[in-house]
Amino acid sequence: MKKFRDYFTCVPTLETERFLLVPFAREDMDAYFDILRDDRVQKYLGGGVPLFDKEPHITNWLHNINDRLLKRKLVFTWCVKEKASGSVIGRIDLGGFVKQTMAEIAYHYAYDCWGRGAASEVAAKVTEFGFNELGLRRIQGLVHAENGASMRVLEKNGYLREGTLHSYPFGREFHDVVMLAIVKQDTVP
Repeated sequence: MKKFRDYFTCVPTLETERFLLVPFAREDMDAYFDILRDDRVQKYLGGGVPLFDKEPHITNWLHNINDRLLKRKLVFTWCVKEKASGSVIGRIDLGGFVKQTMAEIAYHYAYDCWGRGAASEVAAKVTEFGFNELGLRRIQGLVHAENGASMRVLEKNGYLREGTLHSYPFGREFHDVVMLAIVKQDTVP
């Protein structure tokens, strides 16, 4: 079985019934920027996902997520694509690793994908990857307190609400956020 450190040579491709999770590539960027330009998407991101649609920012960002941050074992960043169309529909991250036992999940999707089960399906796959492949014991997510739909995504995947953090640094702003987490239970024979 691979060890935690062995997974950080490249962003692994993951697959669900309807979606592919792949490393971001230059050809994905225009579609991704279209997602970020939507104020409805940005509303729950705390101003934390800037639009960097000019060079050299694009090249630098791609190099960071697919090489520098990965090799430092800080984060996996996936581009989420629909299998049927190949369209970019969002992004999901698993990172902020603590002692190779805990990580944080974060995601955002194109507005026209909201309510279609995409976020739940993809979060399930990333949670499974974190527990079964990386050997994590805890995965947590911070969700803007007004984003009930995102809380339901995590709850559908077994995450439990642990509490509200008031005036918490979230993205580039301060908001009330809800901490949700799932803990892998050890089985004792």
